[in-house]
Amino acid sequence: MGRPKLLLPFRGDTILGSLVRALREGGISEIVLVTAPGDETLQAWGAEAGVRVVINPDPERGMLSTILEGIAALGGAEALERRGEPLVVCPADLPALHPSTIRKVLAEPSRLVVPSYQGQRGHPLVISPDLIPEIESLHLDIGLRELLDRHPEDLRVLEVDDPGAVRDVDTPEEYRSLIEGGPS
Repeated sequence: MGRPKLLLPFRGDTILGSLVRALREGGISEIVLVTAPGDETLQAWGAEAGVRVVINPDPERGMLSTILEGIAALGGAEALERRGEPLVVCPADLPALHPSTIRKVLAEPSRLVVPSYQGQRGHPLVISPDLIPEIESLHLDIGLRELLDRHPEDLRVLEVDDPGAVRDVDTPEEYRSLIEGGPS
């Protein structure tokens, strides 16, 4: 992207602020924002927004390392399993995600649920409590894909009418298209 993207303006808020609002409206009460060590601006934003801020000391290890830091901040995988609540995993750059998509994937009784828009899998990924401890055994270079591959019979891909479930912001062109309301 060439510049920090999560705090760029989007619909009267920021990219991340829009996502956090959607998560809350969709039924997620406890949100963990995992940041890189030197991202004080994002950490301050998270604290002000009322989300739990966690620092991944070595984000170069990959996305799974970020997820593991978030799980640890929530008390660890076994504690999450005991709480009996699913783990909802979502990248921070999905500002157009609809709260209805979040409610829909949370309501699905499968052990692994992912929304799909026009055949393209998106986010958030919902993981049942009994599978959360298994995340700690995954290979860092494969990530959550390994969990999905281990449990294909438990994966429910749920078609949604929400391009925001797949429309992330990785390039200036994608950002420009998003704020102009263009195609994904």
